[in-house]
Amino acid sequence: MNTPPDETTLTLWMDGELEGDDLIRMEAWAKDHPELLAERDAISALSRSIQDNIPASVEPPYPDFFNERILHAIEEDQPAPEPAPAPSPSGFWKWLVAPVAAGAMAICFYLGTQMQSGNPAQATTSPVLATSTVYTPDSSVEANIFVSGNEEATVIVLEGLDDIPDDLEMVGGPTPKNSGKVMVNTGEYY
Repeated sequence: MNTPPDETTLTLWMDGELEGDDLIRMEAWAKDHPELLAERDAISALSRSIQDNIPASVEPPYPDFFNERILHAIEEDQPAPEPAPAPSPSGFWKWLVAPVAAGAMAICFYLGTQMQSGNPAQATTSPVLATSTVYTPDSSVEANIFVSGNEEATVIVLEGLDDIPDDLEMVGGPTPKNSGKVMVNTGEYY
């Protein structure tokens, strides 16, 4: 055998598990490699020493005690059963809560619809707009808020700013939700 054996064949030979023609070829090749023969002898001596000093199976000491400790540990890990809820002292109140809550919700709904049904022509300015202020980071700029005559738009007038140049293009069109209103977009074109 002139070619070296593969890894599997070499491992089987070292463990003493190689048989037949493969064993004969491996022995012939190993005669030229005394380091492998010495390694195989060391491995077989170690294997015999292990077999002589360590029993094939060991019975655990006190097996009943061991099993009992495992069962005890499992029982400790189980959560404690929850106590059954105590019955409520009066079942009458339990049945009364749902109708009272439903009646209160109906009254609130009715009152809410009555507040919304007022005539919008009577209100001239919104109380929110009357007390609202607009923050401007520049103290020289003053902001005034008012609602247009037909109350379809809120207007914010900024005083103290430079005039908008005439060459600034403004593009507008109807918004998708409110077809009668126009939204204006500004932008610079280069």
